[in-house]
Amino acid sequence: MEYKEDHNEERWDALARKGVLCSQPKLELTPDQAKDYVNRNHRYGESLAGKNVLCLASGGGQQSIGFALLGARVTVVDFSEKQLEKDKLVAEKYAKEIRLVKADMRNLSFLNNEEFHIVYQPYSLNYVSSVGQVFDEVVRVLKPEGVYDLMFHNPYAHGTWKDGCWGSQWTVDELWEGRGYPVWQPYQDGYPIKTSDPAWNFIDEEGKYVSVDSPQEYRHTMSTIINGLINRGLEMISYAEEAGNDFDSEPGTWEHYKSCLPPWIYILWRKKKINRPF
Repeated sequence: MEYKEDHNEERWDALARKGVLCSQPKLELTPDQAKDYVNRNHRYGESLAGKNVLCLASGGGQQSIGFALLGARVTVVDFSEKQLEKDKLVAEKYAKEIRLVKADMRNLSFLNNEEFHIVYQPYSLNYVSSVGQVFDEVVRVLKPEGVYDLMFHNPYAHGTWKDGCWGSQWTVDELWEGRGYPVWQPYQDGYPIKTSDPAWNFIDEEGKYVSVDSPQEYRHTMSTIINGLINRGLEMISYAEEAGNDFDSEPGTWEHYKSCLPPWIYILWRKKKINRPF
């Protein structure tokens, strides 16, 4: 089977049109809610007023308006026109100026060096087969002591389910093999993750069950991500895993799966003021 990253753009357009969860714009967000949403525990400092924030591969009308409501100057870069339309919708709804750019996360040549205090990247890194160009661009556009908030798939868990993402039809026999969850795909950076279900199955904004062709995801190893950013002059500030806590849930359910294998990892990085070699 041939895997083409350029298919991901059209598939994300389709997901956005159907209203996948991460493409449901936040149209009723208050500043207090925005603070809890994007600046919990003051992870970016007490105030975001006047800060330049890049929402990288982060279309969908969610994080962008959260930062904007807290006074940040927001730029959204995404390769999906339909995702960016959701950000345009919330910008108009709240009368906020948000710069929207349709572009690939690996080429930010239209942005200035050291332009941003914050680069926020939700779950999107795993839609490209190589992370080097992304990291190069992030480091270039970050100001000294600026922060990079990165979410990515736990590489040790990636591809350990048999169904597609966002599955609402998971059953015990699809995920659970009697004694555990199967680990069968190579731990190789850039490996195209395979699933037996070629579609994302989810509930749309109207509460209807829909199915859309899956975008292609790629595994990125922990050493590739950690060493890649350290070697580019970033230092780790915090590390978190999104794990389930329902340890009594039925084996094969999503909650049980999460309690065994945290699917997502969040790392906050800071760009060093002076990048000294080891």
